[in-house]
Amino acid sequence: MSIKRFPGKNCKQTTEQPGTNMSRRSRASTDKPPKRTRTRYNETVISTRTVRDKMLGGEQDGRRVLLSDEEYRDKSAALTFVTEGKALTVESVDFLLEVNRSDHHTDEFEQEDLVLRRGQAFSFKLHFDRAVNKKSDILFIKFAYGSRPQESKGTIIRLPINLDGSPSTTDNWQVTMTDLGGNVMTLCVTSEADSMIGKYELLFETKLRDSEKDFANQDLDTFFYLLFNPWEKEDVVYMEDEGEREEYVVRDTGYIWVGSVKDNRARPWNFGQFETPVLDVALGLLDKGELADTGRNSAVSIIRCLSALVNSMDDNGLLEGRWTSEYPKGCTRPSDWTGSVPIIEEFYRTGRPVKFGQCWVFSGVITTLLRCLGIPTRSVTNFESAHDTDCSMTIDRHFNEEGEPVEDLNDSVWNFHVWNESYFRRLDLPRGRYDGWQAHDATPQELSEGVMRCGPTPLAAVREGEVYLNYDTGFVFSEVNGDKIDWMVCQDGSMKVSNINRHSIGRYISTKAVGSSERLDITYLYKYPEGSPEERRVVEFVEQFSTRRKQNIYRKEIGKKEIDFDLLLANETVPGDDLEVGVKVKNLTSDPIKVKVTLTLASTFYTGVAAKTLKGEIQEASLAADQETILKMVVVADDYVSTLNPELKFKLTAACRVVESNRFYADSETFTLKFLSLEFDVPKKVCSRIETKVPLTFKNVTKLRLHNCVFQVEGPYIVKAKSYHIRKVVNPGDDVSVDVVLLPYRLGNRVISATFSSNEIADVLGEAVVHVVSKAEWDEPDGGVEAMEVESAVRGGAGDGLIDKRVESGAVIDKEAESGAVTDKGAESEAIIDKGAESEANIDKEAGTEALNDKERIAAEEMGENGGEETNHKENGSD
Repeated sequence: MSIKRFPGKNCKQTTEQPGTNMSRRSRASTDKPPKRTRTRYNETVISTRTVRDKMLGGEQDGRRVLLSDEEYRDKSAALTFVTEGKALTVESVDFLLEVNRSDHHTDEFEQEDLVLRRGQAFSFKLHFDRAVNKKSDILFIKFAYGSRPQESKGTIIRLPINLDGSPSTTDNWQVTMTDLGGNVMTLCVTSEADSMIGKYELLFETKLRDSEKDFANQDLDTFFYLLFNPWEKEDVVYMEDEGEREEYVVRDTGYIWVGSVKDNRARPWNFGQFETPVLDVALGLLDKGELADTGRNSAVSIIRCLSALVNSMDDNGLLEGRWTSEYPKGCTRPSDWTGSVPIIEEFYRTGRPVKFGQCWVFSGVITTLLRCLGIPTRSVTNFESAHDTDCSMTIDRHFNEEGEPVEDLNDSVWNFHVWNESYFRRLDLPRGRYDGWQAHDATPQELSEGVMRCGPTPLAAVREGEVYLNYDTGFVFSEVNGDKIDWMVCQDGSMKVSNINRHSIGRYISTKAVGSSERLDITYLYKYPEGSPEERRVVEFVEQFSTRRKQNIYRKEIGKKEIDFDLLLANETVPGDDLEVGVKVKNLTSDPIKVKVTLTLASTFYTGVAAKTLKGEIQEASLAADQETILKMVVVADDYVSTLNPELKFKLTAACRVVESNRFYADSETFTLKFLSLEFDVPKKVCSRIETKVPLTFKNVTKLRLHNCVFQVEGPYIVKAKSYHIRKVVNPGDDVSVDVVLLPYRLGNRVISATFSSNEIADVLGEAVVHVVSKAEWDEPDGGVEAMEVESAVRGGAGDGLIDKRVESGAVIDKEAESGAVTDKGAESEAIIDKGAESEANIDKEAGTEALNDKERIAAEEMGENGGEETNHKENGSD
C-alpha cells in the first residue's frame, strides 16, 4: 500500500473544450485578460479558531481537542491518498469549462477556474488509467468543503456512481453517469439549492467488488467554486425578472447617488465583481470572520459577516473609514475612488485595511462582493439620513434663545447616506411576509450584537415599523422615518420642545433604475407617503418602543403653526465667488406679526457635522397677514475660502422667532457649491487589444489656485485603475489634461470613470462610454457600429448628470448588446471574431503583461514631460 497526501497520482485538471455551446452570455470568452499573479493574502492559511481561541483566552487543553486544520487533514482517512492493487484511478479531470461557465452564467469571471451556481446541473469528464468494468468497479465521487471536511457534518458529500446510468442522491446532491466510453466517463452533478457557497475539492474513491485489497482514495487536485443562484427557483436569492438579474447580479458598472435633497447627482462606480481577485477576497473575508461552514449557505449570515468585515473597526477588515478635511500622505481620499477593484486588490496584496472610505465607498465594495457571490444587491442612497444614537426613534436638534444651533447636543443628520439592499427570501422570519429587499450597511455607525455592522433588515418590516425584528430594524427606521424634534435650550440649561418636523427625514431614497442611467425613487418601499394616515399610524406604533416613550413628545402642546419658510441656497455659486444665502418667510396667520430671524452659515461635512461657523446675522421683518418676505445674507469669498473643505459643502441654519407669541421655528439644509466636471474626448469605437489614447481634461473655472492635483481613472476590462499626479499648480482659468491609455480586452460598451481632486477641491467626476469591437469588425468598412454614437460621451458632475443623449439613444439596445455582446446576429453566429483575428488577439499572456507594463511606463514618462506623473494602484498602493 502507498499512502500520500496532495496531489493525486498523475491527476491534473484539464480545460479541453469539446464544443463551444456558447450562449449569448459567453462574450467574456472573446478575449482573455492579461495574466494576474497570486499574492500573499490568498495563500495565507487562516485557522478556523484563531479569533475564538483568542477571546476564550489561556490554554484550552481541558476544554476541547487542540488540533490544527493541517493536522486534522493529515489524520483524516477520507482525505488521505491511498492506492492499492488493481483499483481504478483517475489520471485527469476535464471540467468542460466553457460549457459549464456559460450555462451557469459565470463566463464573465476573469479567473479561469470553474465557477458554478448551486442547485444547477454541471458536467465533467474523468479520464481513468484503464477502461471501467461495470461488473467489478465500485465508484464514488466526493466533494469536500471547508478547512475540516467531515461527512457527518455535511462537508463531505459522498455520491455513489451507478454504472447503469441511474441517478444517485446524497444530502440532496445528485450524480448521474451520462456517458461511458472506454476509460472516459462523463458525470452530471446537481448540487443542493441550499448548498454552502465557496470552494469545493473533488475527491474520488473506488474499489473492486468482493475485494478488500483493491482500493483507491484520490484527491484529484482540482476544485471549483459554488455560488448563490438567482436563476434557480429553489435558491433563496431567486429573481424572476431577467432584467433585474442582469442589473443586480451581472452588471459591473453603475451609479451611486450623492449630494443633497435639492442638489444631487449620480456618481459613476465600477463594481467589477467578476475581476480577479474579488471572488477570493469575498470568500477569504468569510474565513477571516470565522463564519462557520453551516452558516455559509445563508444569505443572512454571509451578509452580516461581510457587513462587519468590510469595515476595519472590529477585525482589521477591508476598508478604514475617515471623515476629515485633511488626509495623510500615502492614502487615497474617499472622493478619489472610482470603483471597488483597486481597493480589493490592495487588501488582497497587503492584508491590511485600505485607507480610506466613506459611506458610498463601503456600499460600492459590498455591492461588488455580494454580486460576485451571486446575491442580487444594489447601492441605495437616503437623503436627509438620520443617525439615532439613543434608540429614541427621534432626531433631536437644539438651539439657544438667540436661535443659534447648539451643535454639540444634536443628533446628526447626514445630507446623504449610502447603504445596500439585497434581494432574498427570509427563512428565519415568518414565511413569505418579509421576503424581498433587505437593507444592510457596512459603514461603521453603531454596534449590532457587539460588532460594527447593520442588517439585513426587511424593508417590509421598516415600512410597518416592526422595529423589534432582527436585524437593526429600529436603527434603519430612524434613518428613514424619524421625526425631528427642535428643542430650545434656555439660559438656565432647561429645555423645551419648540417644534416637531414630521416630514424631513428620509427623502428621495434612490438607486439606479434597471437598464438605464436614471434615478429610481424607492422611498415607498421604506415608508408610507409622508403625512398619510398610514405613515402616522406607523410612527405612533413605533413610539412605544422608544427609549423616550415616557416623555410623551407627541402629546406636548405646541400650538398651530404661525409661519412657513424656505431656505435659499447658493448651490450654483462657483468656488471662489461671493455667495448669497437667505430665507423666505411667510405669515400663515390672519394678523400682522413681527419675526426675528437668525441666519447662520457654517462649513460642514456631508455627515451634517459642522466644521466651522463662517458668518451669522440677526434680521427682523414685519409681515402682514399672508404676506411673505425674503431675507438675505452675503458671504464674501475672503470669509470662507481659507476655511473651505474640499467637499465644498456648507450648512445654512435659519431660526425664526415670532415676537408676539415667542414661538420658535428652525430649519437647516446642507448644500454644495457648483458641481464641476471632467471632459473625455473619446472616439466612436476602439479596437480590442489595440492601444488607444484619449484626453481627459479639467478646466479650472474656480477662482482658486489648486495644489497637488490628481486624476484617478478606472474602467473594467479597458483600463486598470491609475492615478495621474499633476506636479504644477493649476491656476484659475487653466486647463490641465492627461492622456488615458486604453487597452480593452472585452467587447461591447465599456464604461470609464474618472475623478479629479486637489488640496482645495474634491469630488469632480467624469465618465465616458466606449464601444469595443473585435479586430475583424474593426476592419469592416462601416465598423459595424452605425448605431453606437458614443463620441464625447461624458457623464459629468453638473445638474442631474445624465449621459449625453447621443449615448443613451445609441446604447439602449437589446439585452445582449447592453451586457456586452455584439448585436449583429451574423457576427454573433460567427462567434464574433474570425479565427485569424482570434489567433492574433490571443497573444502570450506573459508577453502581454510585460507589454502592458512597458506601455504604462512609457505613458508615465510622457506624463512627466507634460507636468504629470502616472502611477498604478497595483504597484504602489493608493498613493
